[in-house]
Amino acid sequence: ALAPRLRALLADPDSAVAANAAFALGLLRDSASIAALSTALGGPPTVGAEAAWALGAIGAPAWPAITSALAMRVARAPRVTAALLIACARMRPVPAATVIPWLAADSAAVRWGAVYAFARPYAPGGVRAVLGRTHDPDAEVRALVARALAHQAAGDSLAPRALPALDTLSRDPAEHVRVNALRSLGTYGPAARAAVQTALRDPDANVRITAAQALGAVMAGAADRAAWSVDWQADTSLMFRRAVLISAMSDGVVLPAADDDDPDAWVHLPDWRYRAAVADAGGASPDVQRVREIALPLTRDPDPRVRTAAFAAFAPFADSDAGHAWRREFMYFALTDPDAIVRATAIGALSAHATAAEAARVLAGYSRSAADTLNDARLATVALIRSAWQNDSAHFGDSLRAAIRALPVPPDQLTRDAARGFALLAAWSAAPPPPLPPLAWYEQVVRTLVLPALAGHEKSAEIATARGTITIRFAAVDAPLTVQNFLTLARSGWYDAVRWHRVVPAFVAQDGDRRGDGNGGPGTILRDELDRLRYARGVVGMALSGPDTGGSQYFITLTPQPHLDAGYTAFARVTAGWDALDATVQGDAITSVRIIE
Repeated sequence: ALAPRLRALLADPDSAVAANAAFALGLLRDSASIAALSTALGGPPTVGAEAAWALGAIGAPAWPAITSALAMRVARAPRVTAALLIACARMRPVPAATVIPWLAADSAAVRWGAVYAFARPYAPGGVRAVLGRTHDPDAEVRALVARALAHQAAGDSLAPRALPALDTLSRDPAEHVRVNALRSLGTYGPAARAAVQTALRDPDANVRITAAQALGAVMAGAADRAAWSVDWQADTSLMFRRAVLISAMSDGVVLPAADDDDPDAWVHLPDWRYRAAVADAGGASPDVQRVREIALPLTRDPDPRVRTAAFAAFAPFADSDAGHAWRREFMYFALTDPDAIVRATAIGALSAHATAAEAARVLAGYSRSAADTLNDARLATVALIRSAWQNDSAHFGDSLRAAIRALPVPPDQLTRDAARGFALLAAWSAAPPPPLPPLAWYEQVVRTLVLPALAGHEKSAEIATARGTITIRFAAVDAPLTVQNFLTLARSGWYDAVRWHRVVPAFVAQDGDRRGDGNGGPGTILRDELDRLRYARGVVGMALSGPDTGGSQYFITLTPQPHLDAGYTAFARVTAGWDALDATVQGDAITSVRIIE
């Protein structure tokens, strides 16, 4: 019923209305709108760009329309052509003959879109042509070229040409280019060892970390503990050495920091992050016995974040056929842990091949989950019970069925939704939904956020970090509930005295977890507000673990990331502090987040 009305609005004289209509048709994946959206490509650039995005979102039925529009070579605004090229990244195979001519476009945005079409899916068909953009004048284009030349795209046949180009890009003036080049070099194994080891002493911290992360692949059993120790000395920071530690372990080498018998081993340090790094390194070992030796002691660590990392190291073996009797039974020890994330990690590891007996065991500890502030263990429990029912329903006795039916209705809607359609938990769906905020609350959001923003008075925030201050401006018209949530948390001090718990160089920096390991949140959830704010460099979005799971964690894009568009609520943009943002390393401190009224 909505789509016909939206198609009519594509021709609205107000370009904002028409653009919103195109965007909505893309969200609906309405294939009946392909012709109308194709016509809208010739409208105002704002509308045309949204129509191009919508065609890409619709998917395979719209692919002929996208390739036809690009083949016509008509004069369009660069942003529209770029959006059409970005949509080509979704196609399988990528239409190389259609995309390649645009690699030579005058517009950097169009060239970026053309390279993205090949780089995002690692498309082999574009490698030869993309090699010609190695020296593109635009750094963002070169960064994508570096991604596009990974071995999974170039293969053995073009490796002799791709490797020298990547070596050049690994010494590019732009840090993001060097980061992507090193990631791609890591896919070539020992042939890239020299370039990767040279980058261990790069002046940029994130480039050094990326090089350290690639070490395991390029060493490939060719180095002993002494050689690894030389690389270890290239940088003294935690994140660099953590990366070296994990890379060495993946190569079968245990460095002193992970050797429990060494007096300087990290397991003896008071900072939980070092002990968790040892557990992470243990999980990288290809030797299951070594995983057990390194991670087992850490499952008894007093810090739940370390225990989480330790059990996560074992989790992949719960369903393995390694033949070790302890591989599933070991997870049972975590089912009564006081920490919700530890329990959720163990339950999740057991879930895929759960039995009725394991469902009963997990159910016995559900009372802890019912009282958790975070819902992770509750969600994991529902998933395990459903899986066990599918795998082993014949062994669900009357007492087990009765116990499942008697489970109290959880306080959060996400856990209720996870049980939808499962007969044994039908009572949860029948229960009244959790109450929504009163209408007056929504009216207050409109009065204090939306109306001032429409009048040009958008609120901002200053994120004071160890590298400097980053200023963001909120998009209250696009995502008012998300902005209100952030403002409320910031004013309460939630974002003060924490760390960037996740930084993926040349991708995102993520904050908002007071727990510090990426698993924390405020205990409340937020509905998604999917909007037209695209994930260009410096856009702020809500981190999610699924639809409508926003809480307090947010991320800032370090480079453009179109694959995130309309998948995560975008609610702010960086307006100042770019140097501080680019220099941010995982673990850096955030002093405070101050709202500028």
